[in-house]
Amino acid sequence: MKILFLSLRCPYPPHRGDRIRSYNFIKQLSKQHAVTLVYFAESENDIESAKHLEPFCERVEWVRFHRSFAFMNTGIHCLSRRPLQLHYWYAPQMQRKINQLLEQEDFELIHAQLFRMGQYVTEVQGPTKILDLCDSLALNLKRRAELESNPWLAKIKLDCTPKRFLVKLEERRVRRYEVNIMKAFDCGTVVARFDRDYLLKQDNSLNLSIVPMGVDLGYFQPNPTTQPAPSMLFTGTMNYFPNSDAAIYFSNEIFPRIRESHPNAQFYIVGNHPSDQVKRLETQDGVVVTGYVPDVRPYFERASVFVAPLRAGSGIQTKNLEAMAMGVPVVTTSVGAMGLEADIGKELLVADTPAGFAKQVVHLLDNAHVRETLTQTARTRVETNYSWEAIAERLKHVYAQAVHTQNAKTNPHATP
Repeated sequence: MKILFLSLRCPYPPHRGDRIRSYNFIKQLSKQHAVTLVYFAESENDIESAKHLEPFCERVEWVRFHRSFAFMNTGIHCLSRRPLQLHYWYAPQMQRKINQLLEQEDFELIHAQLFRMGQYVTEVQGPTKILDLCDSLALNLKRRAELESNPWLAKIKLDCTPKRFLVKLEERRVRRYEVNIMKAFDCGTVVARFDRDYLLKQDNSLNLSIVPMGVDLGYFQPNPTTQPAPSMLFTGTMNYFPNSDAAIYFSNEIFPRIRESHPNAQFYIVGNHPSDQVKRLETQDGVVVTGYVPDVRPYFERASVFVAPLRAGSGIQTKNLEAMAMGVPVVTTSVGAMGLEADIGKELLVADTPAGFAKQVVHLLDNAHVRETLTQTARTRVETNYSWEAIAERLKHVYAQAVHTQNAKTNPHATP
Protein backbone atom coordinates (compact mmCIF):
# COMPACT_ATOMS: atom_id res chain seq x y z
CA MET A 1 0.00 0.00 0.00
CA LYS A 2 1.24 3.50 -0.85
CA ILE A 3 1.05 5.71 2.24
CA LEU A 4 1.48 9.48 2.51
CA PHE A 5 2.72 10.11 6.06
CA LEU A 6 2.42 13.70 7.31
CA SER A 7 4.61 14.31 10.37
CA LEU A 8 4.56 17.65 12.16
CA ARG A 9 8.26 17.52 13.03
CA CYS A 10 11.23 15.64 11.66
CA PRO A 11 10.96 12.13 13.15
CA TYR A 12 14.72 11.88 13.61
CA PRO A 13 16.31 11.83 16.12
CA PRO A 14 13.42 10.24 18.03
CA HIS A 15 13.93 12.25 21.23
CA ARG A 16 10.42 13.43 22.12
CA GLY A 17 6.96 11.88 22.13
CA ASP A 18 5.68 12.91 18.70
CA ARG A 19 9.04 12.22 17.00
CA ILE A 20 9.35 8.84 18.71
CA ARG A 21 5.88 7.86 17.56
CA SER A 22 6.36 8.97 13.95
CA TYR A 23 9.81 7.40 13.63
CA ASN A 24 8.72 4.00 14.90
CA PHE A 25 5.47 3.99 12.93
CA ILE A 26 7.42 4.70 9.74
CA LYS A 27 10.09 2.12 10.57
CA GLN A 28 7.49 -0.60 11.14
CA LEU A 29 5.22 0.38 8.24
CA SER A 30 8.14 0.34 5.81
CA LYS A 31 8.41 -3.44 6.21
CA GLN A 32 5.21 -3.94 4.20
CA HIS A 33 4.27 -0.58 2.69
CA ALA A 34 5.74 2.19 0.52
CA VAL A 35 5.89 5.32 2.67
CA THR A 36 6.28 8.91 1.46
CA LEU A 37 7.15 11.17 4.38
CA VAL A 38 6.55 14.94 4.60
CA TYR A 39 7.53 17.05 7.62
CA PHE A 40 8.38 20.57 8.76
CA ALA A 41 12.12 21.24 9.02
CA GLU A 42 12.66 23.58 11.95
CA SER A 43 16.47 23.65 11.66
CA GLU A 44 19.39 22.65 9.45
CA ASN A 45 19.68 19.48 11.53
CA ASP A 46 16.14 18.51 10.49
CA ILE A 47 17.17 18.82 6.84
CA GLU A 48 20.33 16.79 7.44
CA SER A 49 18.29 14.15 9.30
CA ALA A 50 16.39 13.24 6.12
CA LYS A 51 19.21 10.80 5.26
CA HIS A 52 18.40 8.79 8.41
CA LEU A 53 14.79 8.37 7.26
CA GLU A 54 15.47 7.46 3.64
CA PRO A 55 16.13 3.75 4.41
CA PHE A 56 12.52 3.44 5.56
CA CYS A 57 10.86 5.70 3.00
CA GLU A 58 10.23 5.59 -0.72
CA ARG A 59 10.44 9.37 -0.67
CA VAL A 60 11.28 12.00 1.97
CA GLU A 61 10.13 15.62 1.56
CA TRP A 62 10.41 18.55 3.94
CA VAL A 63 9.18 22.12 4.08
CA ARG A 64 11.16 24.77 5.93
CA PHE A 65 9.36 26.08 9.01
CA HIS A 66 9.64 29.86 9.37
CA ARG A 67 8.99 30.86 12.96
CA SER A 68 8.59 34.55 12.14
CA PHE A 69 5.80 33.77 9.68
CA ALA A 70 4.21 31.42 12.22
CA PHE A 71 4.05 34.16 14.87
CA MET A 72 2.76 36.70 12.36
CA ASN A 73 0.07 34.34 11.08
CA THR A 74 -1.00 33.51 14.65
CA GLY A 75 -1.26 37.22 15.50
CA ILE A 76 -3.30 37.98 12.39
CA HIS A 77 -5.78 35.22 13.29
CA CYS A 78 -5.83 35.75 17.07
CA LEU A 79 -9.57 36.47 16.96
CA SER A 80 -10.32 33.35 14.91
CA ARG A 81 -12.66 30.69 16.27
CA ARG A 82 -10.10 28.08 15.20
CA PRO A 83 -7.22 27.06 17.52
CA LEU A 84 -4.15 29.27 17.42
CA GLN A 85 -2.17 26.01 17.02
CA LEU A 86 -3.57 25.70 13.50
CA HIS A 87 -2.49 29.16 12.40
CA TYR A 88 0.94 28.74 13.96
CA TRP A 89 1.53 25.54 11.99
CA TYR A 90 -0.09 26.61 8.74
CA ALA A 91 2.26 27.35 5.85
CA PRO A 92 1.19 27.82 2.20
CA GLN A 93 4.38 26.03 1.15
CA MET A 94 3.30 22.91 3.03
CA GLN A 95 -0.14 22.99 1.42
CA ARG A 96 1.46 23.27 -2.03
CA LYS A 97 3.90 20.43 -1.29
CA ILE A 98 1.11 18.08 -0.18
CA ASN A 99 -1.13 19.03 -3.12
CA GLN A 100 1.77 18.39 -5.50
CA LEU A 101 2.45 14.94 -4.05
CA LEU A 102 -1.23 14.00 -4.24
CA GLU A 103 -1.26 14.97 -7.92
CA GLN A 104 1.94 13.01 -8.66
CA GLU A 105 1.27 9.83 -6.68
CA ASP A 106 -1.67 7.47 -6.35
CA PHE A 107 -1.73 7.16 -2.56
CA GLU A 108 -4.08 4.64 -1.04
CA LEU A 109 -3.86 6.01 2.51
CA ILE A 110 -2.97 9.30 4.20
CA HIS A 111 -1.70 9.22 7.79
CA ALA A 112 -1.73 12.70 9.36
CA GLN A 113 -0.02 13.14 12.71
CA LEU A 114 -1.84 15.63 14.98
CA PHE A 115 -4.58 17.95 13.79
CA ARG A 116 -1.93 20.55 12.89
CA MET A 117 -1.05 18.32 9.91
CA GLY A 118 -4.58 17.02 9.48
CA GLN A 119 -5.71 20.53 8.47
CA TYR A 120 -3.86 20.16 5.14
CA VAL A 121 -5.94 17.19 3.92
CA THR A 122 -9.45 17.75 5.28
CA GLU A 123 -10.79 18.38 1.76
CA VAL A 124 -8.90 15.54 0.07
CA GLN A 125 -11.12 12.84 -1.46
CA GLY A 126 -10.08 9.36 -2.56
CA PRO A 127 -7.43 7.90 -0.23
CA THR A 128 -8.39 6.47 3.14
CA LYS A 129 -7.52 9.11 5.74
CA ILE A 130 -6.28 8.43 9.28
CA LEU A 131 -5.78 11.21 11.84
CA ASP A 132 -3.45 10.35 14.72
CA LEU A 133 -4.45 12.82 17.41
CA CYS A 134 -2.06 11.05 19.82
CA ASP A 135 -3.87 12.57 22.80
CA SER A 136 -6.59 15.13 23.35
CA LEU A 137 -4.97 18.56 23.40
CA ALA A 138 -8.21 19.99 24.80
CA LEU A 139 -7.95 17.67 27.81
CA ASN A 140 -4.30 18.65 28.23
CA LEU A 141 -5.19 22.36 28.20
CA LYS A 142 -8.13 21.77 30.55
CA ARG A 143 -5.83 20.21 33.16
CA ARG A 144 -3.32 23.02 32.75
CA ALA A 145 -5.98 25.69 33.28
CA GLU A 146 -7.27 23.89 36.38
CA LEU A 147 -3.74 23.62 37.76
CA GLU A 148 -3.03 27.31 37.23
CA SER A 149 -6.35 28.32 38.79
CA ASN A 150 -5.60 26.49 42.07
CA PRO A 151 -3.77 28.97 44.36
CA TRP A 152 -2.01 26.21 46.34
CA LEU A 153 -0.90 24.21 43.31
CA ALA A 154 0.02 27.24 41.27
CA LYS A 155 2.16 28.94 43.92
CA ILE A 156 5.17 27.86 41.85
CA LYS A 157 4.94 30.22 38.88
CA LEU A 158 6.48 29.33 35.53
CA ASP A 159 8.23 31.94 33.40
CA CYS A 160 6.20 33.19 30.43
CA THR A 161 3.16 31.09 31.33
CA PRO A 162 0.13 32.45 29.43
CA LYS A 163 -2.69 33.84 31.48
CA ARG A 164 -5.28 31.28 32.48
CA PHE A 165 -8.00 32.90 30.37
CA LEU A 166 -5.86 32.45 27.22
CA VAL A 167 -5.35 28.79 28.03
CA LYS A 168 -9.09 28.38 28.63
CA LEU A 169 -9.88 30.19 25.38
CA GLU A 170 -7.58 27.92 23.41
CA GLU A 171 -9.04 24.89 25.20
CA ARG A 172 -12.55 25.78 24.02
CA ARG A 173 -11.32 26.31 20.48
CA VAL A 174 -9.40 23.03 20.47
CA ARG A 175 -12.24 21.05 22.05
CA ARG A 176 -14.58 22.15 19.27
CA TYR A 177 -12.02 21.67 16.50
CA GLU A 178 -10.78 18.22 17.59
CA VAL A 179 -14.30 16.91 17.18
CA ASN A 180 -15.03 18.71 13.91
CA ILE A 181 -11.83 17.72 12.11
CA MET A 182 -12.34 14.05 12.96
CA LYS A 183 -15.44 14.05 10.77
CA ALA A 184 -13.22 14.70 7.74
CA PHE A 185 -11.27 11.47 8.38
CA ASP A 186 -12.18 7.81 8.10
CA CYS A 187 -10.70 7.00 11.49
CA GLY A 188 -8.81 8.64 14.33
CA THR A 189 -6.29 7.18 16.75
CA VAL A 190 -5.34 8.16 20.31
CA VAL A 191 -2.81 6.66 22.70
CA ALA A 192 -5.05 6.01 25.72
CA ARG A 193 -8.59 5.06 26.64
CA PHE A 194 -9.21 8.18 28.73
CA ASP A 195 -8.38 10.40 25.74
CA ARG A 196 -10.81 8.38 23.63
CA ASP A 197 -13.51 8.57 26.32
CA TYR A 198 -13.04 12.32 26.70
CA LEU A 199 -13.46 12.89 22.95
CA LEU A 200 -16.46 10.56 22.72
CA LYS A 201 -18.16 12.59 25.45
CA GLN A 202 -18.00 15.54 23.08
CA ASP A 203 -19.42 13.47 20.18
CA ASN A 204 -20.13 9.76 20.49
CA SER A 205 -20.31 9.32 16.70
CA LEU A 206 -16.53 9.69 16.29
CA ASN A 207 -14.62 6.69 14.95
CA LEU A 208 -11.66 6.44 17.33
CA SER A 209 -9.24 3.59 18.00
CA ILE A 210 -6.57 3.22 20.66
CA VAL A 211 -3.00 2.79 19.44
CA PRO A 212 -0.68 3.29 22.43
CA MET A 213 2.85 4.63 22.59
CA GLY A 214 5.60 2.04 22.50
CA VAL A 215 9.21 1.63 23.52
CA ASP A 216 12.27 0.32 21.67
CA LEU A 217 13.10 -2.73 23.77
CA GLY A 218 16.39 -3.31 21.98
CA TYR A 219 17.59 0.23 22.72
CA PHE A 220 16.22 0.49 26.25
CA GLN A 221 17.51 -2.50 28.21
CA PRO A 222 18.38 -2.94 31.89
CA ASN A 223 22.03 -2.28 32.62
CA PRO A 224 22.22 -0.94 36.19
CA THR A 225 25.44 0.62 37.47
CA THR A 226 26.46 1.57 40.98
CA GLN A 227 25.73 5.12 42.10
CA PRO A 228 27.45 6.42 45.27
CA ALA A 229 24.30 8.22 46.44
CA PRO A 230 20.58 7.57 45.89
CA SER A 231 19.63 9.09 42.55
CA MET A 232 16.22 10.21 41.30
CA LEU A 233 15.69 10.87 37.59
CA PHE A 234 13.12 12.81 35.56
CA THR A 235 13.32 13.13 31.76
CA GLY A 236 11.43 15.05 29.11
CA THR A 237 11.35 18.10 26.89
CA MET A 238 11.63 20.81 29.49
CA ASN A 239 9.87 23.65 27.68
CA TYR A 240 6.69 21.56 27.70
CA PHE A 241 4.48 22.82 30.53
CA PRO A 242 3.59 19.47 32.18
CA ASN A 243 7.29 18.53 32.33
CA SER A 244 8.63 21.83 33.63
CA ASP A 245 5.80 21.98 36.19
CA ALA A 246 6.61 18.44 37.36
CA ALA A 247 10.32 19.18 37.74
CA ILE A 248 9.69 22.35 39.74
CA TYR A 249 6.99 20.69 41.86
CA PHE A 250 9.24 17.73 42.71
CA SER A 251 12.26 19.92 43.52
CA ASN A 252 10.35 22.27 45.79
CA GLU A 253 7.69 20.10 47.40
CA ILE A 254 8.90 16.48 47.34
CA PHE A 255 12.68 16.27 47.11
CA PRO A 256 13.36 18.07 50.42
CA ARG A 257 11.22 15.44 52.20
CA ILE A 258 13.29 12.65 50.62
CA ARG A 259 16.55 14.30 51.69
CA GLU A 260 15.36 14.24 55.29
CA SER A 261 15.85 10.45 55.13
CA HIS A 262 18.59 10.42 52.49
CA PRO A 263 20.58 13.65 52.80
CA ASN A 264 22.97 12.68 49.97
CA ALA A 265 20.16 12.00 47.47
CA GLN A 266 20.44 13.59 44.04
CA PHE A 267 17.76 14.61 41.56
CA TYR A 268 18.65 14.69 37.85
CA ILE A 269 16.47 16.68 35.44
CA VAL A 270 17.44 15.50 31.97
CA GLY A 271 15.94 17.02 28.83
CA ASN A 272 16.07 19.68 26.14
CA HIS A 273 15.28 23.37 26.51
CA PRO A 274 15.07 23.88 30.30
CA SER A 275 13.58 27.27 31.14
CA ASP A 276 15.45 29.77 33.29
CA GLN A 277 13.26 28.79 36.23
CA VAL A 278 14.11 25.11 35.76
CA LYS A 279 17.80 25.97 35.47
CA ARG A 280 17.60 27.90 38.75
CA LEU A 281 16.62 24.66 40.52
CA GLU A 282 20.33 23.79 40.50
CA THR A 283 20.79 26.27 43.34
CA GLN A 284 19.14 23.63 45.53
CA ASP A 285 21.44 21.02 47.06
CA GLY A 286 21.38 17.77 45.13
CA VAL A 287 19.54 19.04 42.03
CA VAL A 288 21.27 18.67 38.64
CA VAL A 289 19.83 20.14 35.40
CA THR A 290 21.63 18.67 32.38
CA GLY A 291 19.83 20.21 29.42
CA TYR A 292 20.24 18.26 26.18
CA VAL A 293 22.09 14.94 26.35
CA PRO A 294 22.84 12.79 23.27
CA ASP A 295 21.94 9.56 25.06
CA VAL A 296 19.64 9.35 28.08
CA ARG A 297 20.41 5.70 28.87
CA PRO A 298 23.45 6.32 31.12
CA TYR A 299 21.20 8.41 33.39
CA PHE A 300 18.64 5.60 33.59
CA GLU A 301 21.43 3.12 34.36
CA ARG A 302 22.59 5.18 37.36
CA ALA A 303 19.10 6.01 38.64
CA SER A 304 17.74 4.44 41.83
CA VAL A 305 14.16 5.61 41.14
CA PHE A 306 12.47 7.26 38.19
CA VAL A 307 10.06 9.98 39.34
CA ALA A 308 7.25 11.40 37.19
CA PRO A 309 5.20 13.73 39.43
CA LEU A 310 3.01 15.01 36.62
CA ARG A 311 0.02 17.19 37.47
CA ALA A 312 -0.95 18.12 33.90
CA GLY A 313 -0.84 16.50 30.47
CA SER A 314 -2.64 13.71 28.67
CA GLY A 315 -1.87 10.54 26.75
CA ILE A 316 0.69 7.90 27.75
CA GLN A 317 3.95 9.07 29.28
CA THR A 318 6.73 7.61 27.14
CA LYS A 319 9.23 8.45 29.88
CA ASN A 320 7.54 5.91 32.18
CA LEU A 321 7.72 3.20 29.51
CA GLU A 322 11.43 3.90 28.96
CA ALA A 323 12.13 3.67 32.68
CA MET A 324 10.18 0.40 32.94
CA ALA A 325 12.12 -0.99 29.96
CA MET A 326 15.44 0.10 31.53
CA GLY A 327 14.69 -1.66 34.80
CA VAL A 328 14.25 1.48 36.90
CA PRO A 329 11.34 1.52 39.39
CA VAL A 330 8.77 4.22 38.66
CA VAL A 331 6.89 6.47 41.06
CA THR A 332 4.34 8.68 39.34
CA THR A 333 0.99 10.39 39.91
CA SER A 334 -2.50 9.38 38.84
CA VAL A 335 -2.10 11.73 35.85
CA GLY A 336 1.25 10.17 34.95
CA ALA A 337 -0.12 6.63 35.18
CA MET A 338 -3.31 7.26 33.20
CA GLY A 339 -3.43 5.32 29.97
CA LEU A 340 -0.81 2.79 31.02
CA GLU A 341 -1.94 -0.83 31.03
CA ALA A 342 0.00 -1.57 34.20
CA ASP A 343 -0.70 -3.05 37.60
CA ILE A 344 -0.31 -0.22 40.10
CA GLY A 345 1.54 -1.43 43.17
CA LYS A 346 3.21 -4.28 41.29
CA GLU A 347 4.63 -2.60 38.19
CA LEU A 348 4.78 1.04 39.25
CA LEU A 349 3.83 3.11 42.30
CA VAL A 350 1.42 6.04 42.39
CA ALA A 351 1.04 8.94 44.84
CA ASP A 352 -0.68 12.31 44.45
CA THR A 353 0.50 14.32 47.47
CA PRO A 354 4.04 15.54 48.23
CA ALA A 355 4.19 13.52 51.45
CA GLY A 356 2.77 10.39 49.82
CA PHE A 357 5.10 10.68 46.83
CA ALA A 358 8.17 11.12 49.03
CA LYS A 359 7.10 8.14 51.15
CA GLN A 360 6.89 5.88 48.07
CA VAL A 361 10.33 6.96 46.86
CA VAL A 362 11.92 6.44 50.30
CA HIS A 363 10.25 3.01 50.54
CA LEU A 364 11.97 1.99 47.29
CA LEU A 365 15.32 3.43 48.34
CA ASP A 366 15.18 1.47 51.60
CA ASN A 367 14.05 -1.86 50.08
CA ALA A 368 16.25 -3.35 47.37
CA HIS A 369 14.04 -6.44 47.08
CA VAL A 370 10.94 -4.33 46.40
CA ARG A 371 12.84 -2.37 43.73
CA GLU A 372 14.00 -5.56 42.04
CA THR A 373 10.54 -7.16 42.03
CA LEU A 374 8.92 -3.99 40.69
CA THR A 375 11.42 -3.62 37.86
CA GLN A 376 11.15 -7.25 36.76
CA THR A 377 7.36 -7.17 36.50
CA ALA A 378 7.49 -3.77 34.77
CA ARG A 379 9.92 -5.01 32.13
CA THR A 380 7.66 -7.98 31.45
CA ARG A 381 4.72 -5.60 31.00
CA VAL A 382 6.46 -3.47 28.36
CA GLU A 383 7.73 -6.56 26.55
CA THR A 384 4.18 -7.89 26.34
CA ASN A 385 2.20 -4.73 25.57
CA TYR A 386 4.48 -1.94 24.42
CA SER A 387 7.02 -3.18 21.88
CA TRP A 388 6.82 -1.18 18.65
CA GLU A 389 6.22 -4.40 16.74
CA ALA A 390 3.07 -5.02 18.81
CA ILE A 391 1.97 -1.39 18.46
CA ALA A 392 2.47 -1.53 14.68
CA GLU A 393 0.17 -4.54 14.43
CA ARG A 394 -2.56 -2.53 16.15
CA LEU A 395 -2.01 0.36 13.73
CA LYS A 396 -2.16 -1.94 10.70
CA HIS A 397 -5.43 -3.37 12.02
CA VAL A 398 -6.84 0.18 12.21
CA TYR A 399 -5.72 0.79 8.63
CA ALA A 400 -7.34 -2.42 7.40
CA GLN A 401 -10.64 -1.63 9.10
CA ALA A 402 -10.67 1.95 7.78
CA VAL A 403 -9.90 0.84 4.23
CA HIS A 404 -12.62 -1.83 4.42
CA THR A 405 -15.17 0.66 5.77
CA GLN A 406 -14.35 3.23 3.10
CA ASN A 407 -14.58 0.60 0.35
CA ALA A 408 -17.95 -0.52 1.70
CA LYS A 409 -19.23 3.08 1.55
CA THR A 410 -17.97 3.74 -1.97
CA ASN A 411 -18.94 0.27 -3.28
CA PRO A 412 -21.98 -0.76 -1.24
CA HIS A 413 -22.98 -3.46 -3.76
CA ALA A 414 -19.52 -4.94 -4.25
CA THR A 415 -19.16 -8.68 -3.73
CA PRO A 416 -17.25 -9.36 -0.46
